[in-house]
Amino acid sequence: MESNQVKSKRIAKNTLFLFIRMALILCVGLFTSRVVLNTLGVDDFGIYNLVGSVVVLFSFLQSALTNATYRFFAYELGKGDEVQLKRTFAMAVNAHVILALVILVLCEIGGTWFLNHKLVIPEGRMDAANIAFHFSMLCFCLNIIKTPYNSAIIVHERMGFFAYTSIVEALMKLGIVYMLVCFAMDKLILYSMLMLGVAVVLLVWYVIHCNRLFEECRYKPVWDGGLIKGMLKYSGWSVIVNAVDVTVNQSVLFFFNIFFGVVANAAMGVASQVNGHLTNFLNSFTQSYNPQIIKSYAAGEQNYFIKLIFSTSKISYFLLLMASMPIMLNIDFILDLWLKNPPDGSSTFVILVIAYALVDAYSAPLWIGVHATGNLKMHQILMSSIKILNIPLAYIMLKAGCPAWTALALKVGLNVVCSIARPCYVKRLYGLPLLKYMVQVWGNVYVVTALVLPLPIYLANMFEPSWTRVFLTSSVFLAIFVPVVYGIGLSTEERVLARELFSKKLGWLIKRK
Repeated sequence: MESNQVKSKRIAKNTLFLFIRMALILCVGLFTSRVVLNTLGVDDFGIYNLVGSVVVLFSFLQSALTNATYRFFAYELGKGDEVQLKRTFAMAVNAHVILALVILVLCEIGGTWFLNHKLVIPEGRMDAANIAFHFSMLCFCLNIIKTPYNSAIIVHERMGFFAYTSIVEALMKLGIVYMLVCFAMDKLILYSMLMLGVAVVLLVWYVIHCNRLFEECRYKPVWDGGLIKGMLKYSGWSVIVNAVDVTVNQSVLFFFNIFFGVVANAAMGVASQVNGHLTNFLNSFTQSYNPQIIKSYAAGEQNYFIKLIFSTSKISYFLLLMASMPIMLNIDFILDLWLKNPPDGSSTFVILVIAYALVDAYSAPLWIGVHATGNLKMHQILMSSIKILNIPLAYIMLKAGCPAWTALALKVGLNVVCSIARPCYVKRLYGLPLLKYMVQVWGNVYVVTALVLPLPIYLANMFEPSWTRVFLTSSVFLAIFVPVVYGIGLSTEERVLARELFSKKLGWLIKRK
């Protein structure tokens, strides 16, 4: 059996691969987003995000089944049951194909009606919006079918694959940008069609790779009623929070469309893209530790299980804060530089979605621990009861004349409430030492934040938006952040591992030279 130190080093190695992936996606994403927005225009960009959100409204079904697939994979791999692992994969593929067909039907019936009768689409763009909707729907269904293969790669901790795949994906998205500029046809339709083409290529790529590397991924038709019953039972409780999250997100988009028009949807689209890039950054770390949390619980390694939750809660937050703070300090300058003419309200939206993501960053290991136990019922009911309040409260606020950003601020506040309620519940579920968690996680997170922010914020207010301000605020922030996190935010064991990994990486770079 591997030692905890070996497992921790594997997490660090996988994190490095995923950081490479994140860097590629970020660089290409920033460039392509600018070209796409300028080529489509604010109205068509808003329409694409709006019609895509109609499809995504059904994604809570996918999220629930994805969580079940990932958890069952990791659990069986932790137990070392190869026969059951093969059956689990086959049933996961069956379930995701069925789900894709169900969502296809639901979108054709309910989604098309909603798009044509309820949403506010600029005059003359309804036909293009319908075509973009159907392409988005097919793209979404292909991504659903890809999910079991994606889960298999993560569970086996083959994170290098994601770095290589990012090169392929980046090249295809650069090709999309080139074709958008060169081809003389409706840009919204062309963009939607090309995004579908990317989804097809990525699905084939994942299937070929998994078939070559993992024996259990060589699909053979099988039906296991007991297994699918267990996965559906697990998904049934998982679906609650996923449904609430998706419903809240899409309700806010629809409220923006009703009260403010497609310009607000475009601003939210910009914020969502920034959030997506930062989430990819965070996932570069979370995907490297998720399998270990579930496997350690399955193997009965309680001490290591709790230690992982503590360490990853802090480090996830610190990594995202490090990546996002320079953006928040210079958001107006960055958006103007990136998009030339960003939609009104984009900067405030970006700051609020980042704040939401920061709360999720230190909360994520706790809910991964809940999924590891398989006992989701009370956790999902508790979280969904808090988050669902966003819908009526946001509607009331916007109806009363509040600005659009208040709906997102409300969402952030309710997420903070969830982050307080969750550890109180899991104390009983899997023995989280609550007082120790409050001191070592909340204490470190809030103390570090309080120490590193005042001076950079002060400097940001002293200078006009410019490259000088970006350089100065970012440099000062990092100069304070690194020693404070190392000296206060990390435990002694975490500092030893950090020094070891840094020295090895530095040695590798020297040898390369």
